[in-house]
Amino acid sequence: MDTWNEDFVEPTEDDRTARRIVALAIALINARQPITTDRIRREFYQNLLDEAFRKAFRRDRVRLSASGIVVKRSDLPTGETAWMIDEADSFVRDNPLSPEDALVLDLLLLPLASDPSFPYANDLRLALAKIDRSFDASRPDPVPNEVRTRNRQVSQVEQCMAHRHAARITYTRADGSVTKRTIVPYGLFSLRSTTYLVASKLQGDSIEDPHIYNLDRMGHVRELGGASYPIPPDFDVHDYIRLPFQIGPTQYTASFKIPDNRIAEVRTLVGDRGDWIQREYDCIMRANVSDETIAASWSVAQGVIPLEPESLVRAWKGCVLAFCGKEQ
Repeated sequence: MDTWNEDFVEPTEDDRTARRIVALAIALINARQPITTDRIRREFYQNLLDEAFRKAFRRDRVRLSASGIVVKRSDLPTGETAWMIDEADSFVRDNPLSPEDALVLDLLLLPLASDPSFPYANDLRLALAKIDRSFDASRPDPVPNEVRTRNRQVSQVEQCMAHRHAARITYTRADGSVTKRTIVPYGLFSLRSTTYLVASKLQGDSIEDPHIYNLDRMGHVRELGGASYPIPPDFDVHDYIRLPFQIGPTQYTASFKIPDNRIAEVRTLVGDRGDWIQREYDCIMRANVSDETIAASWSVAQGVIPLEPESLVRAWKGCVLAFCGKEQ
């Protein structure tokens, strides 16, 4: 069992600021359309009041601009204030990193790149590998294993993926029973501070359909040598990323009413992980639910209203009352 929690040190304010700025930069760079102010505040400044949020976001834009990432305002047709990267004015200065600067970046960012609770850890590892020019075929893992102390399973699984080798694992199922499996890992993603692995179970010479594994339930991981396995050419880990309440066996299918001012953003967020029904006056989304408590919290955070089943409606009302500081 990993023991890194025993040595965990509470992050400083500077650590939290650096983490927020990196996450904000990656989100803006990867965005296909401008990100609304409401979404930026909800995802990166959720604990700040109005004026504090405006000041912090302004300071962070200045910091990003100093690093060559210029953020500009680009309001949506709906009238919502939104932001995007100014591609014409970003990354245009010839300002190469010195070896000293590259070393400082490595030392400061490697712990964050090794943290599985950081959703952009893989992107950051790739960026660091490019910065220090260590990205070559003889070293498939761009981050040294000795700095990966916070989650041994992530390191071991990524090593298997780099070598295209199967892995022998012990896994605790939802009912508490422990099983041993041989898997071929394809990709990792993070959700709500938990890292998940998409992998196929190996049965003899046959490979089953991919399945999602929670790395917190994964115990011993042992890389198996020998023949390598291919990753399916059409595999994309994004196809397996679920909504926060959709990890695990499905309990039921729920219906949510989407307010008019939330339709565009919720559609973008949900994608094909829900079915949409346009009624005369209402927009309804139907989606599978695996965890009712998380589904209720997600509904409050996204500003949508559960319609059924009744148990989810009650859980949602409880979240709303708790948020308002009232008891049911």
